[in-house]
Amino acid sequence: MPRYFFDVQSGSGLVCLDYEGLDCADDQAALDAARHGAGFTSHGDCARNPQLTRYRFSVADAEHRPLFEVPFTELEPDRPMARKRPRNPARASRSGRNRAALH
Repeated sequence: MPRYFFDVQSGSGLVCLDYEGLDCADDQAALDAARHGAGFTSHGDCARNPQLTRYRFSVADAEHRPLFEVPFTELEPDRPMARKRPRNPARASRSGRNRAALH
C-alpha cells in the first residue's frame, strides 16, 4: 500500500512535518483521510479551536511530491470509530502502536 504524508501548514508556513505518514490504498483514500483529519485532528477540534481554521494539510506521496491541500475549514465531521494518531510518542510505544506522532 502506498504511503502518504500529511504535513500541517498555516498561512505563514510549515507547522508540523509528518515524518511517519499513513498507508492509503490510493490518492482518493489519502484525500478522504485528509478530509477526516488524518488521525491528527478533527472537525470537532476545529470547531472548538478557531485558530485551527487557518491550517491545512499538504498531502504528498511516498516520494514527497505534493498532491493536494485540504484546509482544516473543509474537514468533514468525525466518523465513529475513527482512530487518532497518538500525540505523545512515549505514550504510543507504551500502547504498542508503531507510528510516532507528528512533530
